[in-house]
Amino acid sequence: MPFSRALLLAFSILWSVFASVAHAQHIKQLYDEDSTLDLSDSLYYLYETNYQLSINDIARRKNDFLVHPSSNPNFGFQNSAVWILSSVTNVSNTSDWVFTINFSQLDKVDFYLIQNGRILAQSRQGKVQLEQQFRVPTLHAKIDSASPVDLYIRVESQSSSIIVPLRAQAAEHHNRYFQLDSLLWGVFYGGLLILAIYNLVLYIGVREKSVLAYVGYIFAVILWQVVWGGHTHFIFSQGIPVWLVGHTELIFVIIGITSGLFTISFLDSENNAPTLHPILQLMLVAQTLIGLVCFADLIPPMWKNNLVYGVGVVSILSYVAAGFEAFFNKFKPARYFIVAWGLLATGAIVGMLSLFGILPTNDFTTYCFQVGVFLESSLFSIALMEKSRSQLEYDVEQATNDLHNNMELIEEQNVRLDIARKDAIKASHVKSQFLANMSHEIRTPLNAILGFSKELNNASLPTDQQEQVRIVNTAADSLLTIVNDVLDFSKIEAGKLSLNNQPFSPNKLFEEMVTIMAKSSHSKRIEFVFDLAPLPEKLIGDVFRIKQILNNLLSNALKFTSTGSITLAVCGRALEHGLHEVNIEIKDTGIGISRHDQKKLFNAFSQVDDALNRSYQGTGLGLVISRELVRMMNGTLTLKSALGQGSIFNVSLKMNQLSQKVAPTHHPDWIDKKVVIFDPIPATRRASATILKALGANITSVESLEYLGTLQGQYDYIMATAPVSKVENRHVHLRKFVQFPAKNRVLWYSGPAPFTKYKNLNQHFYSQIRMPMTLTKLDTLVSDRALPNFNPLKERVDSLPKAKLLAVDDMEMNLKLLNTWLDDSAISLTTTISGQDAVNKCQTQEFDLILMDIQMPGMDGVQATREIRKTAMNMGTPIVAVTAHALKEERERLLASGMDDYLPKPIEIESLITLIKTWCHDVEPGEIVFPSVDWQLALKRANQNQSAAKELLNDFITMLPDTLRVIESLQQQDAREELLAEVHKLHGACCYTGLPRLQHLAKELEIALKLEQAHLIDEYLPDLIKEAHKIIFENTESH
Repeated sequence: MPFSRALLLAFSILWSVFASVAHAQHIKQLYDEDSTLDLSDSLYYLYETNYQLSINDIARRKNDFLVHPSSNPNFGFQNSAVWILSSVTNVSNTSDWVFTINFSQLDKVDFYLIQNGRILAQSRQGKVQLEQQFRVPTLHAKIDSASPVDLYIRVESQSSSIIVPLRAQAAEHHNRYFQLDSLLWGVFYGGLLILAIYNLVLYIGVREKSVLAYVGYIFAVILWQVVWGGHTHFIFSQGIPVWLVGHTELIFVIIGITSGLFTISFLDSENNAPTLHPILQLMLVAQTLIGLVCFADLIPPMWKNNLVYGVGVVSILSYVAAGFEAFFNKFKPARYFIVAWGLLATGAIVGMLSLFGILPTNDFTTYCFQVGVFLESSLFSIALMEKSRSQLEYDVEQATNDLHNNMELIEEQNVRLDIARKDAIKASHVKSQFLANMSHEIRTPLNAILGFSKELNNASLPTDQQEQVRIVNTAADSLLTIVNDVLDFSKIEAGKLSLNNQPFSPNKLFEEMVTIMAKSSHSKRIEFVFDLAPLPEKLIGDVFRIKQILNNLLSNALKFTSTGSITLAVCGRALEHGLHEVNIEIKDTGIGISRHDQKKLFNAFSQVDDALNRSYQGTGLGLVISRELVRMMNGTLTLKSALGQGSIFNVSLKMNQLSQKVAPTHHPDWIDKKVVIFDPIPATRRASATILKALGANITSVESLEYLGTLQGQYDYIMATAPVSKVENRHVHLRKFVQFPAKNRVLWYSGPAPFTKYKNLNQHFYSQIRMPMTLTKLDTLVSDRALPNFNPLKERVDSLPKAKLLAVDDMEMNLKLLNTWLDDSAISLTTTISGQDAVNKCQTQEFDLILMDIQMPGMDGVQATREIRKTAMNMGTPIVAVTAHALKEERERLLASGMDDYLPKPIEIESLITLIKTWCHDVEPGEIVFPSVDWQLALKRANQNQSAAKELLNDFITMLPDTLRVIESLQQQDAREELLAEVHKLHGACCYTGLPRLQHLAKELEIALKLEQAHLIDEYLPDLIKEAHKIIFENTESH
């Protein structure tokens, strides 16, 4: 008896253990933040019966849940709701997790996340509820580590099977997954829209019924996918209409009808598939009737879905069969049609088998139909093109037969044309040879005439004979120009003209042309405007031919302009592979050219009409030669003109860039000089102001004498202009100029020199210079007063702030060069030849700036930067990449790797000084007073771009309140590690705008947190919070 009782007790204990195990919930571990955890294989379920259960009811009935026997989370069509239970525990490094049900057709999905009887998060989602923010039901929650939580989900759906493919993802991983998902859906919709729009445009041209049916099918597919894909949430912000939720199968009916219409029209089934044509018509009628039944809700939802999908599959099979029949009847485009429907049929069958629970529910079975639709639509488009091509082949064959009858006549005409072409080429060669010979024979005696006539200029001759010599020189120069043009034209026609590319200074070239042409322009009382943008100091090109082009175009402008102005505007832009594009615009206010006459302008030996030929003499070769020279330089020459409104010639030349330096650029003699420009001519005033601004001067532009008289203050220069077009009022202008208080008065003039008529003005003006303003003239203006021993570079070195700089480079000679440059400055320079040694030094010393070479043996610059960012002393120190790679992509890569700036090799000392001043500030220890806002610092960090500086500052201040709330919360929680991460981000953000006090406090607090210096944390943290509140308040007040 005792033995039997013991045996019974043991059996009871074992049964209770097994029973408890059977009822124990399987707990999934959330451990991998970079992957998706599938919870579908560990689901428990409970069906609602007579009434709707609350979460409290369900929580009490936790032990009543049953284990789902399959990894396929398909519960089929249900009239009542299903409760799903899954238990998880967080063992990862993040607390932000997202749970999703990757099925968009569920009507109601209620999430409840419970831990120890407390609801951590809940959300009511699904098609008919308002809280769903993504295309599928999604719950975002914070889950503490190592503490199990239960996820209860109530799912109810009358319009589809209840499918619950439950997944868990870390929030960051979910964000990436959502972005990729959105991108793929965007590609899907975009591809279908492109196909629809393309074929709609095609229909307008060809009027093919099958194309229009295809477009209707595509739009029906897009509509259905918007609903099925869950994107209706983004359209109906107030919730999806209940009627639409219960009638989504109607869209599938529309797809079936439009695809049937496309099949009948594309295959021309009445002729190419006569056997199946009645069946296709029957399918159209059946789907129409089913659509009416579904619309009127005559049968239950489950029956509606089964009927729609069943007839849909039969319809697809009939379409495929019709395609086979048409193909066997020699209709070739049907092959694409068959493959397209075959793909869609496969996708549809897989999708429906998944809905009915026969196949597992996963990404493949969920999106198989969408992929099939996309491929089918693409193949349909190809099939339409194939059909059009077949029709085109037939038309071409007919046209070929028609043309074949006329081939003999065409061949005879071609023979005659070829003979005429050869005769014309021969005549052209004879003409070119004759012109070359004549030009050469004329140039020989002409050189003697020119030489001796020039010598006569130096002889003492009476006034009338001097005028005669001048006329001879002018006539000889004109004749030489004509001969040169004829010779160049003959060389061009013979293909013997070549270019001689050599280094040259573009600024000097343009200034030479301006000097020559401006005086001639002023002699006709025409203003000459020279608008120069910065250009490289050295380019490679044929300077003689460029001069020839400019001379031809400027001479034409001067010839055909009698009043107004002539403008030479030059700008450029850097291109890839060391090229630089120079754009030259020559604009005049002359007689202009009509659109009709422009066609004759570039023909040799021609002008616009005989009347012009009599008024403006010339050979008509200048523009022809200029166009050919520009073409040989791989450039372009264009013309914009209107009769009576002047002309604009644009020349674009691409040349190799020899120098990285540009001019004009800031010059010590002009930086911050206060200059007044008086010029009543707007175009020349703007051009002068552009050059002086580029040199660094502060400009005040004045147009009227009245405004000039109102100016107050002390100015370094007044650039007073006396234009030739205002020569009648020159005495009034000069009297006002003399009265203007400026350290230096410079008189710029066009036309006759003022000092010749007003000799007493010489004592009131620093100099008189002929317009237009050029760099050489400005250099000459300041060169006489320059100090002989002034060294601007040494002055900049001496002005460097006191800072500790670490230079890392495996080439000792580079480090020696830095020592040489900075030896006499306030910079304390530390050098090292390896990345590892640089890291070691940064662990024991604090630096203000680090110059980091990139390519070094062992630890390279990028690796060293990562390690330095981990040190307590230099985690926020600016690190500058120093490399010989000058490509834009390389610079972006280095900045993205964590470096703060970029300095290309070979290092120029001016760039190095600018860099040090940008990142280091001269403040003595013990006297550090950081302002809250430093606008100049913000400008420096935005590369002197005011709009960018304002945008960066506003973005930072907009972000600051949220960051401050997080810091204050972490302060109350005493969460030092999280606080360190947040302060580190704040410190990094401060480095891009002008908030030096906040940046300093963030840096000091970051170091204190890293070294766990409690007393410093208590000191800096309140100051940082107070400073942040101050910045927010001042910004609010200013707005």
